[in-house]
Amino acid sequence: MRMMMPPLLVCCEGKTEQKYFQILQRIYRLPGARISIVGEKGQHMALIERTVEEREQFCAKQGFRPDEVECWAVCDDDNMPWSYKELLEYAKKNNVHLAFSRPQFEAYLLQHFEQSGESHQKVLYEKLGAYKTGFDGAGYDESTKGDLEWLREAIDQKPKIVDTAIINSNQRKKRSGKVFLTVQALVEWMRKYRR
Repeated sequence: MRMMMPPLLVCCEGKTEQKYFQILQRIYRLPGARISIVGEKGQHMALIERTVEEREQFCAKQGFRPDEVECWAVCDDDNMPWSYKELLEYAKKNNVHLAFSRPQFEAYLLQHFEQSGESHQKVLYEKLGAYKTGFDGAGYDESTKGDLEWLREAIDQKPKIVDTAIINSNQRKKRSGKVFLTVQALVEWMRKYRR
């Protein structure tokens, strides 16, 4: 028997993260009326505060209590002025789960294709560009990173790459002294409710 998915609210730091989770929502055929995935909601502590505000609006529209809604804030390091531990504690205090990438979300996207601990933006973009070129002939940079049509196509062709990203991310988590990626926890949560 399939588990019933609780209402889900995902607040993302930017468009790239939002588009990625919208791809998963479609791929996993998750019910849209009870899911809200929103982007460009701020960074770090401000993102968590915006998530709390979004939860209030979501509950008012959908008729749920705040404690019934699974809330996630998706952000990355971006030279944040707080430690990961402080950010995580703030999220927990506000009943929000944290899906975090260090140094940035591209570090997680790369895990779909290879296990990597890469932390330099230029190299991350070059590596993703090499994979992206196979789909649309273009590279990956600041101006194109919000276009994830190529990744949607890659996942459509080979859905197992999402499982690969989870496995690779979990391996990095074991090897890294500090938090590298926790985004895969949200992906696993969504995958649990797929049709």
